[in-house]
Amino acid sequence: MTMMGITFTAFPLLLAALFARAAAFAPCPAIPRTRLVFSASPAAVVAAASSPDVVVISPPGGIGEIASLEAARLGKSVKWFVVSSSSSPSSSSTTTTVSLTSDSLSAIETAGGSLEFAGVDAARLLASDGDDEADAASAVAQWCRGTKAVVCTYDGAVEEERRVNKERGGEEPSNPGGVEKLIRRGIRVAAREAVGVADAGAAKVVALYSGEEMGGKNEANQEEKKGFLDLFRGNENAVPDTLVDAMKGAVNVVRYGELFGAPESSPESSPFVGGPRVDPIIRDMYTMRSIRIDPTISVSGNILSGGSKSNRLAVGSAITRLSLTKVDKPDNRNGIDVALSSYPGTMPPTEEEWNAEFDRVVQMISSPTGGATLFTAEFSSVPSTKRLAEWIATKWAPVILRSYDIAGIRVGARPVYAVQTTDDTVELVWQELVNFNPVTSGRMVIRVSENGMTASRGPGDAAAGFGAVSVKPLPGEDILVRRLADAAAQAVEKGLAVKSATSKAKEEMAAKAPAAVIEPPPTPVVTATPIMEPQAQAAASDSGPRSAGVRRSSERARGKSKSASSTEGSFE
Repeated sequence: MTMMGITFTAFPLLLAALFARAAAFAPCPAIPRTRLVFSASPAAVVAAASSPDVVVISPPGGIGEIASLEAARLGKSVKWFVVSSSSSPSSSSTTTTVSLTSDSLSAIETAGGSLEFAGVDAARLLASDGDDEADAASAVAQWCRGTKAVVCTYDGAVEEERRVNKERGGEEPSNPGGVEKLIRRGIRVAAREAVGVADAGAAKVVALYSGEEMGGKNEANQEEKKGFLDLFRGNENAVPDTLVDAMKGAVNVVRYGELFGAPESSPESSPFVGGPRVDPIIRDMYTMRSIRIDPTISVSGNILSGGSKSNRLAVGSAITRLSLTKVDKPDNRNGIDVALSSYPGTMPPTEEEWNAEFDRVVQMISSPTGGATLFTAEFSSVPSTKRLAEWIATKWAPVILRSYDIAGIRVGARPVYAVQTTDDTVELVWQELVNFNPVTSGRMVIRVSENGMTASRGPGDAAAGFGAVSVKPLPGEDILVRRLADAAAQAVEKGLAVKSATSKAKEEMAAKAPAAVIEPPPTPVVTATPIMEPQAQAAASDSGPRSAGVRRSSERARGKSKSASSTEGSFE
C-alpha cells in the first residue's frame, strides 16, 4: 500500500501498522487520524522488494524513526525495519502506531523520496521453525537485499518495554529488562542479515550510547545469551555480541550522551510543554540544536561521561549523513567512532555546517595521533628536542612510574616503563598479564617539537589483540596527564625549553603592580563664620616646664661634704 511515497509492508503476524496524518506539532487526540491496517505474505514481500538506498533497523520511534524520515526528506528510498515485542508472551503479533505531520509527507513527496515500513517480533527473529518461507530472518534478508546503506540503533527499546508492561496490565515483570534485551538481540540478528545481502561497499552506521559496546565483547551479552539459551534451546539463531560484530567490516559509530527530544510519532514532539500558554515552556529539543562532534577516544571519560546531552534530532541527522556517504571519511578499516553533543541554539545546523563539522573531526582522526590527543604544551622554542626527550624518558618518567598512584595499580593494565623511540619521541608502555605473560596493551606517545609537546594515546601489541587505539582511558592515564603539566614547567626551569611569549606576557601583566593614583587635595569650603586658626606651637627646643613659667630651684653646692656645708651656713 502506497500513500504519498509511503509504503507499508508487514510479515504475517509480525506487524500491524497504524499510520496517521496530523497537523504539525499537534499532539491533541481530537484531530482526526487515518488508520491503515495491513498484512502481506512473505512471498508478496519478496516479490515487491526493491533495492533501497538506506535500511534503518531499530525499535519503534526514537532515533530510527528520525533517521528514516531525514533520509526520505533528502530524496532517498528508505526502508525502516522495526523490531518490537508482543504484549502477550504467547502471541507474536504487535501493533505499532506511526504519526507523521503533513509537512513531512509533503517534503518527502517534493524531494522524490520514499519510505517503506516493515517489522517483526523480536522472538521470531531469535527462533526459527525451519520453514524458509516463514523464517523471519530470511524474510529480512530478502526485504533488505541490495541496500546501499544499513543504519542500526537500540534507542527506543526501553520505551517499548514500558509499553509492553503497560499493556500487560501493569503487573510486575518476572524478568525486569527482559523485553529490552530481547529487542536488542533481535536488532543484532536483523543487522547481520541486512549486511549480508547489502550492496558491495555499503555504508554501515551505528548509533550507540556513550560507553556502550566499547572494546568488543562484553560480559553482559554473554550472560544475556546464556539466559535465553534455555528458552530457545536447540532452535536459536546465533546472536552476535555487539552491533559492530553483527555488521562486520568498516562500521562508523556515532555516540550520544543523555538523550532528549522525541520523533514526530510521539506526543512530546510538540514545541510547547503542556500546550500553548501565556508563558510558554519550550522543549529543549527546539532550544538546543547546536552540535559539536569530537573523536570518541579524545572525549572518553571527559565530555560525555561528564553529563553531556544529545538531541535525538541531531543524532538522527548525523547518522543519516554518514549513511548517505555525504561526508569524506578517512580510509580507515575500522571506520570512525565519534561523539555528538548538543548545545544551546535555536537553529539546526545547515548542510554547510554539517560538512564543516565532519571535515573537522575527520581531520582530527586522520592526524598522526588519530584524534587521541591527551595533552598539549606550547613553548616559544626548544633548544634541543633530543635533550628534552631524553630528560622525559630518563629523569621524569621513572620517578612518576614509581609513585604510589601509579605503582599502586594492582588490577589490569598499568604503565610500567618509558622508552625513547626516536630523538623527539618517548613512549610510556602499559602492560597487563594475559595467560601469565606480560602483554603490551597500550601506549602514551609523547612527541617533542621545536615549539611544543603533545601526548596522545597509542595502540598496544597487535599480535596480542591490542592493535587498535583504546577508546577508553588507560588506567592511570589521567594521573600522567596531570604530571605532564608539571613536566612542562620543570623543562622551562631547567632551560630545556623556553616559555611561550603569550605565557610571559600574562605573567608580566599579573606581576606588574598598578600605578598609584594621586588625587588632588580637596578644595576648602568657604563659610560665613571665620575660621579661627590655632596659635603656633613653640619650637621643640623651647618646650618644657620653664616655658610655662616654672623657676628652677636654687643651685646647691656640689662636691662638698655635708658637715662642711652645715658649718658654712651656721652662725657663731
